[in-house]
Amino acid sequence: KNVSKSYGENLVLSGLDMELERGEKIGLVGVNRAGKSTLARIIRGNEEIQKGTRKLGFQVELEYYSQHQADSLDPGNNVLGTMDNVANGEVRKQLRTILGSFLFRGDDVFKSVSVLSGGEKSRLALATMLLKSSNFLILDEPTNHLDMNSKHVLMEALRNYTGTILIISHDREFLDGIVTKIIEVKDKKIKTYLGNCSYYLAKKEEEKKGELSARLNRKD
Repeated sequence: KNVSKSYGENLVLSGLDMELERGEKIGLVGVNRAGKSTLARIIRGNEEIQKGTRKLGFQVELEYYSQHQADSLDPGNNVLGTMDNVANGEVRKQLRTILGSFLFRGDDVFKSVSVLSGGEKSRLALATMLLKSSNFLILDEPTNHLDMNSKHVLMEALRNYTGTILIISHDREFLDGIVTKIIEVKDKKIKTYLGNCSYYLAKKEEEKKGELSARLNRKD
C-alpha cells in the first residue's frame, strides 16, 4: 500500500497499491529497467522501501526464483542428491519420477551439478523449488537458458501448481500458457489487465490507437 522505492535520488516506484489474491497466476511485465525485479523483491520482503507498507497474508509460504538461482546449487552434489536435500516425507519416494518430468532420466540423476549445462541447472533449481512447501512463487525470468521442451515442462508444472504465482518474463507464449492477469510496471506506476499476455498486448495496441486519435483530434 502506497509503496515508493528510490535508489539514492533515482525514484524507481512511486505510490503503488497492489493486492495479490490466493491462487492468482500473474505476469509482471514492462520494459527493461522499469522496476519489475525491484517490485518483485519488495513483494518478497528483502528490498527496503522508503514509503508505504507491505503485509504478507496469513500462512503464506513464499519461494523466490531469481535469474541467477542456478548459481546457488552445490557443484559437489549430484542431481538426485540435490533434490533429496530439500525433499521431505513421502515425496522422497517420487524423486526419480519428478526428475523425469524435468527431463532428468536414467543415469542423468547421478550427474554431478558441476557438469550440468546452464539449462540443466535451471531445470534442477526449478524442480527443487517446486518440492518445497510453499504456496506463493515469485519467478524472475524462469525461462532463461531453457529450451522449448524444458519450457513446456515448466509451464505444465506451474499450471498444476495450486498456490499463487507471480512471473516476470518477456516470453509471451510462456505467460499465455499460465497467467490470467498482467501487471504492467511503467513510469514508476503499475496498471492491471485482467487477461493473459495476448489480451494485454491487444489492449496496449488499442490504447496506442486511442492516444494517436486523440492527438490528431487536438490538432484538428
